[in-house]
Parts: sequence; C-alpha cells; structure tokens
Amino acid sequence: MRDEVFEFKRERILQEAVPLFAERGFQSVSIDMIAKQLHVTKPFIYTYFENKHALLEAIFERISQLFLTGVEGVFAVDRPPAEQLAALVEFYVLQNLKSANMTVIFLNEEKHLSEETRRKVREQFHMFDVKLADLLREGARQGVFDVEDPALASMAISDMVHWVHRWYRPEGRPTPEDIASGIARLALNAVRYDPARAGM
Repeated sequence: MRDEVFEFKRERILQEAVPLFAERGFQSVSIDMIAKQLHVTKPFIYTYFENKHALLEAIFERISQLFLTGVEGVFAVDRPPAEQLAALVEFYVLQNLKSANMTVIFLNEEKHLSEETRRKVREQFHMFDVKLADLLREGARQGVFDVEDPALASMAISDMVHWVHRWYRPEGRPTPEDIASGIARLALNAVRYDPARAGM
C-alpha cells in the first residue's frame, strides 16, 4: 500500500509538470510553480524528485515507455507490409495527438537531459527508424513498395508524423482518426505502394 501511495503522488506531480513544461518551457518553470499547482510545498516535490531535471528525465522515460510499447504492439501482429506500415503510422499519429504535451517536451527539451539519458532516449527511438526501414525493405523485397533508399524513406515518414501536433486543432475537423488514416495513405504513397502488385 505504501508503494502504491508513493507512485500515486509521484504520478500527480508528473501530471502537473507536463503541461507546464510544454506550455512555458523547461527553463521557465520552477519547482515553486509546480508546487503551487498542486497546492503543496516544495519539500513535498523533493520527496519524490531530487530536482527539476529528475522530473524532466522521468517524463522522457514515460514518453519512451508509452511509445515503444505501442510500437512493439504494432509489430507483434503479423500482417502484410502495407497494412503494417499503415498501422504503424496511424498509431504514431494518434499517440502524438493524444499525448501532445509530451510530444512538445520530447521535441523541445532533450537538450536539458543528462548526456546518459539523452543517449538512451536517442538509442530507443533509433530502434523505431531501424524497424521502419526494415519494414520498407521487406515491402520492396516483396515488390509491393517501390523505394530506392528505405533508410531515407523511414526518416522522411518519421518526420512527417512528428509534427502533427503543431497544426492539429482539437475543436475542428478532421478528427484524429481521420488525420491518422490520411497520413497513413500519404506514407503508402511515399513508398509508391501499388495494391495491384500485392495481388489485391
């Protein structure tokens, strides 16, 4: 029970820190601000996190965990390359939009991480690019994708889905699901997917 209470309070601190870091930037947010949001004192925060940098590193750890677990789930399903690529892009876009504040932090605040954590995060997300490039190679091998440089195509598709949160407006149209499926179609176009070559 004690461990559960500890994790609950730690989680509440993270929940308040994430939107603050996303909206104001890591350097502009103080522990005082986070404590004020939670209606607690600074020592309360320091009970669960050594300092503000420890908070940021915990957020990056959460981002990596959410994203990489989801990617592994997509790849765990055996399906044709085109369906796999579409599923992967749709997952990435929806995760990006659902966790927009975390995405902002991931893209803007890596420079404030320790060298060790920065290296670890980059290695973890590099695995996504490797898996995506391997998927594109397999599609090319099967003749359903026409892509000359799978590694370059992989990075281009990654960049295409990275920045969706910048222009998405939740109060408007289209829906996140519409956007995800639309960008998946763009990704398939980028690798010149031809359903006829897939026997469809």
